[in-house]
Amino acid sequence: MRAHFPFGLARSAMSLTSFCAAAIVVATSFFSASVHAQTLRRQAAPFSVWIDLREVSAGKMTRAAALPIWLDSVQFDLAPHSADSTGQSIYRLHFRRMSHLNAELHLRLFFDDKAGNAPTITGWSETGVQHFTSGPLGNGLDLPTSESLVVPMAEIDDIEIGVPGDGRSVRGIFLSTMKKSSTLRALDFATDDSKRSDDPFDNLPPRKPQEDDEFLYGRVRATLEPGVIKLPPRQPAAPLEFELDRRPLLAVLTFEALNLDPASPPEITVNKRPLGAVSVHAPDLADPAYVGTTRTLDREMRFRYAGWLRCQKIIPASALDAGLNQLTFEMQKQSSAIAVRAVELQLKQNWQTLEYKIVP
Repeated sequence: MRAHFPFGLARSAMSLTSFCAAAIVVATSFFSASVHAQTLRRQAAPFSVWIDLREVSAGKMTRAAALPIWLDSVQFDLAPHSADSTGQSIYRLHFRRMSHLNAELHLRLFFDDKAGNAPTITGWSETGVQHFTSGPLGNGLDLPTSESLVVPMAEIDDIEIGVPGDGRSVRGIFLSTMKKSSTLRALDFATDDSKRSDDPFDNLPPRKPQEDDEFLYGRVRATLEPGVIKLPPRQPAAPLEFELDRRPLLAVLTFEALNLDPASPPEITVNKRPLGAVSVHAPDLADPAYVGTTRTLDREMRFRYAGWLRCQKIIPASALDAGLNQLTFEMQKQSSAIAVRAVELQLKQNWQTLEYKIVP
């Protein structure tokens, strides 16, 4: 795949007395710190809930008392198979209408993204009128994933999660009440955020690839690959090719990765020059998207993230050439398959107000 980016010993003595005095000061400071140590406070979350849908489908959910006040019940129905149908599983969440507490709901569904097994989310009134639909979720990548939605609840009494088959591909759901607030943004840099909401666990919003290259204050931003690429483990992926009119002063690679082990992110090679592992934005560790794996003889638990994580890598100018360039993702040995999307390159070039110093 090819893209074109234009931009034209000295030692000091200490007496035994002074050494002992210093030791006493250190010990006193340590004792004082331990006396005033912080206590562990359990963070209250009365308007949020994580529901393991596998327990629901197995009839093992015993935490009804722990549901938020606006959520009345969670049920599971399995439609039988027929000659022309594989059957469908329905998870049904019944809500109490409490406009000031659940006018808008953050809903995040965790599932295995299997082809032909995409879940859908719909919202219904008690009279059977559909007021919300998500459409099929996922990309059929056969990887663990999650999708976040904001559901307006003014006319909704039930939310249904439908998935083909026995429902085992759906792992769980996180629900949280949303609160509106005003945000100030620079007018020139405001984006279309009508459907955007802050994530409870500090996830960054999804990136939207740009169709055209953009220039601003000496920066060129261009999309290398707007779609989704699945990267198999233990082998390099096919390189992405792009052309430059001239070598930039600096470059930054940005993309999003699914099913990533944050401790073993992919490594980047540019023009056969290894640049090392990318940097990963790690969400709050309370996020249910962290899924642990324990292997025999492994000294520690490994984690993968069932969602999309923002990744970046600084590319020095010396790694790039005027003309054709190649960029390759390489997985680390202990990594599983991942997917990447929205691969973007920023190029810094000289322009009239670039500030720099010449150091002899």
